[in-house]
Amino acid sequence: MPFGFFSRQRPEPSAPEVDPAAIVRRARRLRFRVRPTAVAQLAGAYHGARPGTGLTFAELRAYEPGDDVRHLDWNVTARQGRPFVRRYVEERSLSLRLIVDVSASLRFGPDGRTKADRAAQAAALLAAAAIQNGDRAGLTLVSDRVEAELPPGGGPRHLARLLRMLVASPTSSRKTALTAAVARPRRFARRGLVVVLGDFLSPEPVGPWRRLARRGEVVAVRVSDPREERLPEAGILALEDAETGRRRVIDTGSKRLRAAYARAAEARRRSFRSWCDATGVAGLELSTDDDPLGPLLRYFRGRAGRRTASR
Repeated sequence: MPFGFFSRQRPEPSAPEVDPAAIVRRARRLRFRVRPTAVAQLAGAYHGARPGTGLTFAELRAYEPGDDVRHLDWNVTARQGRPFVRRYVEERSLSLRLIVDVSASLRFGPDGRTKADRAAQAAALLAAAAIQNGDRAGLTLVSDRVEAELPPGGGPRHLARLLRMLVASPTSSRKTALTAAVARPRRFARRGLVVVLGDFLSPEPVGPWRRLARRGEVVAVRVSDPREERLPEAGILALEDAETGRRRVIDTGSKRLRAAYARAAEARRRSFRSWCDATGVAGLELSTDDDPLGPLLRYFRGRAGRRTASR
């Protein structure tokens, strides 16, 4: 069993009843952590990095004097025996699709700063920045299946619904298969951005993500905790794999064990980078010790700089 997948053994909590008041309180706390100044900063970087307006097909109609001949549909013209043109409308808004891992391994980390907490905070920041820019944001929560989904929308009410959904769905006890969220890539808009937030502990297949990356930009945010990278010297520990339930007692005083643990963590990092290269997905690292704003700002500012340099 690979090291780094464990959390301290705890009794499995019983499934709590849904408490609407508690959901509202948690959503307000999440909104409080997504400060207006942080949203404004990220919205500016996001705006500079987003592509310009595009054209969306609206209708096919008979040619009229003054129509742009470049929009003639030659196939229809040949079949009908008279000229037809395609009419397009300018598309200004983009679609941000957030895919958030809610599998059991996301529970790892200190109270208030688990991987799940950081993923939710980063997703809330991105959704708020997109909606502030006039774009639409949607959310998919996934374990080894789609747990909940909110179609893209805009405006303050939609953002509030998205935040409630982020906190209303507790971390699943199931394993991870993020590909379940992209089983039908044609559902994702071509002129959009897909951001996947998870710990990427399990290998993901290349094919579905490569096909999705060909349709638009995809960013994978790998959330990790420092305790998954280096094992502290803390004596004998009883640990449990959060997703499989397998238990193991280890002696953290062993230098060989700690070295193997660190090598396994580095192997996971290299595997994630190799997967990003193979799929064409942009990779981003986020630690539970970090405020998500910093890494997100660096990514979008870098993306905006690359877009400007290519013009």
